[in-house]
Amino acid sequence: MQFIVEQQAQFWASVQKHDEEIAKNNEQIAKNSEQIGKNSEHIATLTNLVGRLAQAEIRIAEQMQGQEARLTSMETQAKQLFERMDRFIKGLEGNGHKPQ
Repeated sequence: MQFIVEQQAQFWASVQKHDEEIAKNNEQIAKNSEQIGKNSEHIATLTNLVGRLAQAEIRIAEQMQGQEARLTSMETQAKQLFERMDRFIKGLEGNGHKPQ
């Protein structure tokens, strides 16, 4: 009989220990769930920022293309101006004038 009483005592001590561990696990699960929620918010914020950054990069690339086109146009105009100036100066030289 004593043996059965001791076994029951050990069993209930083991059950109580498991109950305590389950309570600790549940507490940790609640903390983890809270942290997961915070992480999800941070991920959403980062995703939003990355999206905005990508849009800004696209706008900058488009602006750079526009700037490159304007620069090419200005280079062409400068080249044409130099050619006209060169022809003008050669024309003056042909009329007996010397550039100073």
